[in-house]
Amino acid sequence: MKKIALVGGLGPEGTLDYYRGIIDGFKADYNELGYPEMVIESLNLKAMLALAEAGDWDEISRIIAMKFEAARHAGADFGAIAANTPHKVFASIQAAGSLPLISIVTATCDAVRERGLRKAGLLGTGFTMQSGFYFDEFSDAGIELVVPAQRDREYMHEKLFTEIEHGIAKPETRQGFLEIVERLIRDNGLRGVVSACTEFPLVMQPTDFSVDWFDTAAIHIARIVDYAKT
Repeated sequence: MKKIALVGGLGPEGTLDYYRGIIDGFKADYNELGYPEMVIESLNLKAMLALAEAGDWDEISRIIAMKFEAARHAGADFGAIAANTPHKVFASIQAAGSLPLISIVTATCDAVRERGLRKAGLLGTGFTMQSGFYFDEFSDAGIELVVPAQRDREYMHEKLFTEIEHGIAKPETRQGFLEIVERLIRDNGLRGVVSACTEFPLVMQPTDFSVDWFDTAAIHIARIVDYAKT
């Protein structure tokens, strides 16, 4: 069993889901409380968001790489970032250290490809929906991604950081999100949607829609668990 390093806090609600999900993933096979060791490096979300808004992704990469190096010294065998947006600089983070890292983007791309889809919707922070890191990897796999209209993207980003990241799930916000996703599905004839934000489960669930729903956090957690068991 491998020791896991998580860089989290981006945001805290999603990091809690990662911890619970990893433990739950071991319960079936390790019913004698033999859960994996973990190192969790929790970052300051406000500080990291300020860096992202300033476009200082080099500093974000440096900070996260430093956290993984600290986790390696604490005995971690591999690591994962418990958030989607920082994967914008995943390659540089991986290159800066020697700890193997599990990518949420790669895991999700594999899951979408296994379902045989060639087109899917992409939801996430404004950074995730506007940056190329999801689009590039999916395009290489022959999968086209489409995102909501700019007004809808701005609405989702604003509600994410003023409500959802604080653990607030207002009924009217949930309804707004559902309408955006239904519109995206209808206008693009989609059979699948990638939910690329670890906090979205607070307001949206797979059962809300009639298409394949790819919860990136759940997919990532499953791959982390599988790798840790080897």
